[in-house]
Amino acid sequence: MSQRAGIIDLGSNTTRLVIYEYEPGQWFNLTDEVREVIRLREGMGTSNVLRSTAIERGLNALRMFRKLCDSVGVEDVTVVATSAVRDAENGESFLAHAEKDTGWTLRILSGEEEGHYGALGAINSTGLREGFVVDMGGGSAQVTEVRAGLPGRCVSLPLGTLRLTELFFGKEQISEEQVEALQAFAREQLSPLDWFRAEAGDGLVIIGGTIRNLAQIDQARCKYPLDTVHAYELTAENVHAMSDHLWRVPNEDRHAVPGLHADRADIIHAGALTYSVIFEHSGFASATISRYGLREGVFCEQFLADQPQPVINDLRDFSVLSLARTFAGNEAHSEHVARLTLRMFDELRPIHKLDDSYRELLWAGSILHDIGTAIGYDYHHHHSSYIVLNHTLPGYTPRELAFISLLCRYHRNKGKPKPKELAPLLLKADKRALRILVGILRLCEYLERGRRQVIRDLRCHLDTESQWVQIEALADGDAKMELWDAGRNADVLKKALEVQVELISGVWRRTKTHTP
Repeated sequence: MSQRAGIIDLGSNTTRLVIYEYEPGQWFNLTDEVREVIRLREGMGTSNVLRSTAIERGLNALRMFRKLCDSVGVEDVTVVATSAVRDAENGESFLAHAEKDTGWTLRILSGEEEGHYGALGAINSTGLREGFVVDMGGGSAQVTEVRAGLPGRCVSLPLGTLRLTELFFGKEQISEEQVEALQAFAREQLSPLDWFRAEAGDGLVIIGGTIRNLAQIDQARCKYPLDTVHAYELTAENVHAMSDHLWRVPNEDRHAVPGLHADRADIIHAGALTYSVIFEHSGFASATISRYGLREGVFCEQFLADQPQPVINDLRDFSVLSLARTFAGNEAHSEHVARLTLRMFDELRPIHKLDDSYRELLWAGSILHDIGTAIGYDYHHHHSSYIVLNHTLPGYTPRELAFISLLCRYHRNKGKPKPKELAPLLLKADKRALRILVGILRLCEYLERGRRQVIRDLRCHLDTESQWVQIEALADGDAKMELWDAGRNADVLKKALEVQVELISGVWRRTKTHTP
């Protein structure tokens, strides 16, 4: 039976409520999200005292979140507070007011706990095994080492965007001397971290609102075709360029920068300058952006409570199966189509010569090809494609996401698959591979036309010299309908492989080599 949980992250700049529906250890789905800019750290400066207006903004947001949770019936709510409350001399009073107003018990995370949960969220959304996770918020930045897929040592640094803006910049135009002072401070904070260096095999994942917005600015510049920053690869070179540009834009004009959120226009330059120093110190040429972080890390501790570690095993498989279960359809049908497509892929290897990375994408597309029927049967191939692109698949790259989406889009209907606006994300070799895999998926979908698994298995007999393939569909009963419809949809595979394709009926026998 599914459950629901709310997670609230009370940050120095923003606070956010996320609500998940989930079945422990099986699947989860984000069902609601509310974000509010509260600037809790605003005016603290070096006094470390929460100011009255900031306190009221924070309490108002929490009261609003409480009303929302009550109205939708979410009782299981976890509230965590980070840098601003952690550093504030009057933090205990703020917590007492918050708990009195909402009835929730707020948990103040240490800097190390904040880094730990942020790294968990990043690991469970990108599959990072070795390297580092960086999370810069409004008041602090956490650097966490990841080894063997688990969070390790962590340090929290006073490098938050709101904190740095107040310490180094005023409301007037910024000078080079101020920029140099901020960068010198960032270098000083990072200098003891001699372990935070790029080594062979290491990856860097960055989380948090500042880096997501920098990624959106970068995407606007290059006209990126996806409407998500998750798994986006942001280069150090582009971060250096943005950091050098943003502080030079007058404060009153910065909100007009394409891709920049208006509520970050007055602090984004401080974050960009700091990230430029972080790349300089660590030596990474690029970083993967994760849309998920602290909140997801806190949630995963609950979602995976029965596991030794709150880390998803085989993230890629989990992401596909979780998405399929979220849009629950005919699971037996999709799994059977996947079995047939993988069998055909393996049997046709001598002709297509594609590697196993494409086999994995074919499996994902086969499992997800019909999820669009949750919206409606008509044009469900379009719906499936849209869901894959916009729901995202943690653990997959943007290229792989686009490829899987295209498999879903072209698993039915006539015509040759065309990447169209997704073409910039694909490799040159993907164009041929897409046609072949669409041909396989479309043929196997129609071999399962009656959704009754009457075609239990198949065999491919190849004559590479004569450019000829016979596909023997091993049936456990009358499969005339499936063979008729499959025969009408073999054209894409014929053209992709540049061979003649013959489809015949065979008889399925239960043997050691025939698995149902």
